[in-house]
Amino acid sequence: MTAEQIQKQSELAAKVMSLTVGKLLLRWHYLSPAVARLALRQLDGEMVTDGKNLCYGAQDILERYERSETLPLHDILHALIHNIFRHWNIGKVQPLIWDAACDIATEALICRIAADIMPKENAQKRAEIIRSLSEKVKPLTAEKLYAFLSRQQLSPQVIKEYCELFGVDDHKTWHKASEEREYEPEEQLPTMPVDFNDEQPAEEKSENGETQEGDERDSQEQQSQPQQKQSGDGGGKAKNSVHKWFDELKEADKGELDRQWKQISRQIQSEIEGFGKSDEPAQLALIELLEHTCREKTDYRAFLRRFATAGEVMKADLEAFDVNFYCYGMQLYGDVAFIEPPEYKEVRRVKDFVIALDTSGSVGKNTVRAFVQKTYNILKSEESFFRSVNIYIVQCDTRVQDAALITSIDELEGYMAKLEIKGFGGTDFRPVFEFIDSQRAQGKLCDMKGMIFFTDAMGTFPEEMPSYETAFVIMQGDYETGEQPVLPPWVTRVELQEGDVLDV
Repeated sequence: MTAEQIQKQSELAAKVMSLTVGKLLLRWHYLSPAVARLALRQLDGEMVTDGKNLCYGAQDILERYERSETLPLHDILHALIHNIFRHWNIGKVQPLIWDAACDIATEALICRIAADIMPKENAQKRAEIIRSLSEKVKPLTAEKLYAFLSRQQLSPQVIKEYCELFGVDDHKTWHKASEEREYEPEEQLPTMPVDFNDEQPAEEKSENGETQEGDERDSQEQQSQPQQKQSGDGGGKAKNSVHKWFDELKEADKGELDRQWKQISRQIQSEIEGFGKSDEPAQLALIELLEHTCREKTDYRAFLRRFATAGEVMKADLEAFDVNFYCYGMQLYGDVAFIEPPEYKEVRRVKDFVIALDTSGSVGKNTVRAFVQKTYNILKSEESFFRSVNIYIVQCDTRVQDAALITSIDELEGYMAKLEIKGFGGTDFRPVFEFIDSQRAQGKLCDMKGMIFFTDAMGTFPEEMPSYETAFVIMQGDYETGEQPVLPPWVTRVELQEGDVLDV
């Protein structure tokens, strides 16, 4: 193609995109905040979106438009949904499965809100897959679908087929941001002030312009080892400092972008609920998923701190240390300080604690094991609990099947290495509370602040409220198709998403 033809193709593709965006806003005016957040850009290849830009190829969009006038509308809506639900904000995932999960969840939503713009090719096959997965995964979000597909251990060929059937845009930029970054040459990185404490100028001149003797000797030593200086600690620190700063900048930018799109999602939800027709199936479908994605996630690590008790550890308390007196003493006497940091610091950590596991048949064995592993990963941190602790891990269905006492980090690691889930009968919560009462009657668990019970909450509760806080950790979405259990008023309900527990 000549340069003139390429220019005309680019202008025509831009007109098609502008017309299509107008059609989209006329039909779904509440999506305007999402459209306004993205910048339309032309690039070679398939459509790409990353929360900032919506890039499209001129030739690709014109070919799609030639096949059907509704295909560009479908493609833009597909990309908008990726952004509204922040599919690009991912952690450690299997790229192919995550791509398939995002595209299937997105196409399933488009089927519900705009079935008339769906591609006609392989329509029946896509509908059958969506129908089958919708019966097993509720609600059909990318996160829950990813967890489901990961457990199915499907062959790569099946996952690739899903990607080909449901894929519209390219997701490579999503995974590139989450993988180990390959840096450009150092001179192309953003510049920043770096303090090279271990590097000195090659030579310094006195006021009369002559090089001083000591400095000249240092200059000769530096010249004799030029390569060592460049590849030694100084150069390494410089490069690492720039890379670390670059990483922090990217993470901050990613966090701000995620916050902005969360706000956009809430704005869309509010506008639909406030001005839309609440009885329209299409809008109800979008509201259902927006409510799910806009729901605040529970920080399980922060929640565990509620059960911490105050105590002292042998650690310098720099917060209670007056630096002014220290510096004043050092100035007066050289090596004698007026005041030094306290050797003990008061902290809040877990000391006496109970982790109860519902091992009845209604709770999956792998899910229980994953929850214990997640709790272990938090508690094994030095900052999470004292060196001497009393942590009971109790397994119970209709009776206490196992009660392990953990008194140190080493014992916790040993328990995890030999962890065996026992039970899988009915569900009765009362034996756990009776066990705790018996331990407290023996003078144990005196500093116990509370208990965490991992369960589906479908069981028998004690009639009386215990003297300690009780939290029931429940998998979010377990009761989408059935009646949710009624918890006693003294139970704190904590919902975790499946991805939070399985670390997907």
